[in-house]
Amino acid sequence: MGVFSSGGVGIDLGSANVTICLENEGIVLREPSYALTLREDTDQLLAVGRDARQMLGRTPKDVALLSPIERGAVGNIELATALITRLSEKALGKRRALEKNRLVVSMSQGCTRVERNALEEAVRTAGARRSALLRSSVAAALGAGVPVEEPRGSLVVSIGGAITEITIVSMNGVAAARTLRTGSTELDEAIIRYIRREKGLVIGQRTAEDLKIDLGSAVRTPSLIRQKVTLRGRDAASGKPATVEITAADVHNAIRPPLQALVENIRDAFENIPAELAEDILPQGLYLTGGGAQLEGLSDRLGEMLGLRVIVDENPQDDVALGLCMVAASDRMMQKFEQSGCLIEI
Repeated sequence: MGVFSSGGVGIDLGSANVTICLENEGIVLREPSYALTLREDTDQLLAVGRDARQMLGRTPKDVALLSPIERGAVGNIELATALITRLSEKALGKRRALEKNRLVVSMSQGCTRVERNALEEAVRTAGARRSALLRSSVAAALGAGVPVEEPRGSLVVSIGGAITEITIVSMNGVAAARTLRTGSTELDEAIIRYIRREKGLVIGQRTAEDLKIDLGSAVRTPSLIRQKVTLRGRDAASGKPATVEITAADVHNAIRPPLQALVENIRDAFENIPAELAEDILPQGLYLTGGGAQLEGLSDRLGEMLGLRVIVDENPQDDVALGLCMVAASDRMMQKFEQSGCLIEI
């Protein structure tokens, strides 16, 4: 018998989504990081995840839609615990789902001591038999197939909903890291502002995210003008229902300023890498992971800007959860990452 008593569970507790991976099954659940409560009594939980997000922009005045995870950190311990326990029960199909399982949860590279304490409390209260926290950048590297055990630096850029982590991993540890408090949700907000300003239409966050996914591109191509959708919303001036046509070029123009800031920050971090580590990275390239890595053309843009090969797997949004589950399933990996300071048992 190993350190734990049953199967491994990895939970990527992200600002935008919670992703759950089970040992021998893979990714079994991905739902938005939302909780629906009574406005005057947030202890009264009405729904979590996808069921809660369906109320985004539609909540009655006595109901509040909250996000317990803010910029990679736990903002509300009780709601974060509820998010973990309820979605785990849904993923495993039983009550008190974690009590016999080994649980490893993601921890932001740049979290403060206070933020880590809040995360520890939320995970501990979730009721797993044994639990641990693993740095999300290391988990992403594992899930993306990065050779983390080798004595050479590997550059991993993980773009999440609210934070971006730029990390060099080597010998099961973190050789250098930088955390940016920006991510893919800033692109959604930029789309909302642009469409209101340029088209006179008020849209919600869900619509903006759908536009980013369907029409968003990090590079400008002639085909952008031909891709278009008809969008319904509220006229910014009259308040009446209105319909406008949105092209992929509009979405590209909307996300260009925050995207430019993001890629310049990544370039700045790369240019400040110690020479010895840069020599390791140049031959193998950069590993791009996280939900933000799905933006069309982003890997091409980064590769051209940095002069590096950019590696993105088929489902980069799953990398963190997959890496967490790999560690939860292996006593040997648990011990190695604990020794390197990347894993904390609770």
